[in-house]
Amino acid sequence: MKYKYSIVIPCFNEENSVFKVVNTICIKFPNILVVVIDDGSTDNSYLELQKIKSKNLNLFKNENNYGKGYSIRKGLENIKNKSDIVIFTDADEEINIDDISMLISLYEKYDYDAVFGSRFLKMKFSEKVNMGFHRYLANMLLTKLSNYRLNQNLTDMETALKSFKTKYVNKLNLQSDRFEIEPEIVKGLSNLNIKIMEVPVSYNPRSIKEGKKISFKDGIKALIYLINLK
Repeated sequence: MKYKYSIVIPCFNEENSVFKVVNTICIKFPNILVVVIDDGSTDNSYLELQKIKSKNLNLFKNENNYGKGYSIRKGLENIKNKSDIVIFTDADEEINIDDISMLISLYEKYDYDAVFGSRFLKMKFSEKVNMGFHRYLANMLLTKLSNYRLNQNLTDMETALKSFKTKYVNKLNLQSDRFEIEPEIVKGLSNLNIKIMEVPVSYNPRSIKEGKKISFKDGIKALIYLINLK
């Protein structure tokens, strides 16, 4: 069966949220292919995923924790010939599932090649403080450097809500295994001269203690990746 849209969701140790997130997506979008890759979770994430009985869910499990980038690439391998547009989101509850509908509506109305959801387009100052001002500044630094190096005009390069037409998958030549996948996707689209559109999305930030996976160390790796672009 060929789908117009697919949603790829990497998951690592999200037992408290993954059932709610994925089950809601499957129910809300019954005509969309949902591909979830459990990245070697050591908690009950995979057991929670197995409880979901939706026919549009394709579930995969990595035997070890290889990283978000690896899982995204594995997801792309399983959807590129099955859908026209791929959407990425996370298994936590930081992104509002309703915002996926808003992103899809842009593809229905316009012939866009890539659309990202931006946490910062309409973010209030109090919300910046709530997410941690140091995290906000780090995101801004990486996004501005990405724009400078890749000739884009994004406000949120690191967003978890990304999408593009699957006909570009092979041309992107993605290789990153971990969080460097975020700037690498932007690089791949930019190398194809694709203008990335943005739509504002809501954001419910978590702390490391609450389960957030990306860290200051990952930010440094993304910075080094962008600096070393050729």
